Amino acid sequence: MTRVLIVYQSKPAIVPGLEKGFENAGVETITFLANEHHHWVDKYVFHAINKWAHNLRILKKGKFLFSRHPLTHWNYLNTELVKFYKENNPDFVFFIHGIHYSESTLSQINTPKVAWLVDPVQDPKRLTLFATNLDWYFCYSKIAIRVLNELGFTSTSYLPHAVDHHEFRYIPGTKKSIDISFVGKHSVHREKFILAALEVTNKVSLYGSRWVAPALSKPSLLNAIKGIECYGEKLNKLYNSSKVVLSIIAKPENVLETQSGINMRPYEILASGSILCSDNYDELHPELINNQNLILFNNIDEFKKSLSTLLEDKQKIENVAAAGREFIEGRFSYDEMAKTILAKFKEIQGGISS
Repeated sequence: MTRVLIVYQSKPAIVPGLEKGFENAGVETITFLANEHHHWVDKYVFHAINKWAHNLRILKKGKFLFSRHPLTHWNYLNTELVKFYKENNPDFVFFIHGIHYSESTLSQINTPKVAWLVDPVQDPKRLTLFATNLDWYFCYSKIAIRVLNELGFTSTSYLPHAVDHHEFRYIPGTKKSIDISFVGKHSVHREKFILAALEVTNKVSLYGSRWVAPALSKPSLLNAIKGIECYGEKLNKLYNSSKVVLSIIAKPENVLETQSGINMRPYEILASGSILCSDNYDELHPELINNQNLILFNNIDEFKKSLSTLLEDKQKIENVAAAGREFIEGRFSYDEMAKTILAKFKEIQGGISS
């Protein structure tokens, strides 16, 4: 049986869905997750010393002690990946970026190597670093593809995020006790929209890291925080219990360009049968239409107006949510993604063998 090594991390939870997709295609998967290969010396010793050095201004920001030590996280990761690859001897290796690996590491992997960009990276230097020494480079952002093409990388193509339709699904009869929910790490930009939502309703549920400290001086925001982590079935239940689910990019409000590339969150919200309320995207699917199967906004005032209008119109909530669910049904699946990746691996393998 064909075996694919997936190289990424535990969160965001992309790997489980992709594993199911490969399994349904008759392919065995093994995983190398970066967060499971963090040596305690780096985690507890090197990290603490570097933090002290930065705080005391002994070390400039962006500079780190022990960068050449073999137990530093990135060096240790590279060593462990090569070891893992040689022990398991997969037919193909699929990297998900985020995390990149060294030229030395990639040179020791002799099977076809394909990667997929899932982070909003558009900087030419970082994209060059990510895409070099690979046989093919998928991107969820069409702007990133354009940048790579301009840099001379032609072995690249578009691959959108996917949704696990078994995990994220509509649960009929679920009571919509939450007016609006949001799941994501704190940013100043996101906080402004949560505070705006709290001006419209107090039935707000918020999950994510780094929210507590900025909320200590804002009682309504603190009350909205329901937890740090929300994944899997718990997340699907949250979406099903929400009239509206907010998806918002962690970017400054004064950035004029709309975001390139749509992450997994909007697809999960649509699949759960709730209204997706999102800031605008540059690469929105042409069948996703504002006020028909989702709600889009460009600023805080638009967001507050849309939310207030929705919460006063139960029928519109039901109609927009149903249309969004209809759009996503059978689309953007991990089965479809796995087939696309496998086809590319076989194409590369055929080119090598010929």
